[in-house]
Amino acid sequence: MAGPEGTTIRIDLRAALPVLALGFVILVIIFVELCGKTDLKPITPSGTPFVPGPTVTPGPSPTEGPSPSPLPAEPTATPENAAAGADRDEIRQTDLNTIQDAMEQYREENGEYPSTGDGIQTVCTFEDNDEGCALKEVLPQIPSDPLGSPGENGYWLQSTDTTYILYAQRESGLFPVCDKPKPDHLRDFQAVFCLHNP
Repeated sequence: MAGPEGTTIRIDLRAALPVLALGFVILVIIFVELCGKTDLKPITPSGTPFVPGPTVTPGPSPTEGPSPSPLPAEPTATPENAAAGADRDEIRQTDLNTIQDAMEQYREENGEYPSTGDGIQTVCTFEDNDEGCALKEVLPQIPSDPLGSPGENGYWLQSTDTTYILYAQRESGLFPVCDKPKPDHLRDFQAVFCLHNP
């Protein structure tokens, strides 16, 4: 590069690079600060205010061995759906009766219930891990909760070789609350009902 009166100016890149890097860092800091502002309104093409959509919650992941399935999320039943909750509770009661019949048939054929080691698991959400999946020997299609998302709203089993408790969430007063202590694993549900032997 030529300077005044024919002199040459050299730019030492060893000095310029740190200055450029510092400028880049300053721009990143300004960008991060502006993105963290909560009082800024997002720009939308229509000029209407931004309304965030529902957030995606990752599904449960299987656990090794006969350990408990993931904790249920917040109950999905709402007070506004009381009539629908009663309908779902009727389905749950029928489903638990079906699973209970399968437990008894399994015991008749195998001499014992499928055992969770007295821990609590979903009945058969995670086929590689849930002991209740053994019931498929006598009940090929194991029922699932009418709300779906079996890791959150499913049916649960706590069992040994000689005893069991089947749990489901309860949304209405249609059936009595479970007469067994509610496991910590199901603490997010306001109420559960259960079937057990003995």
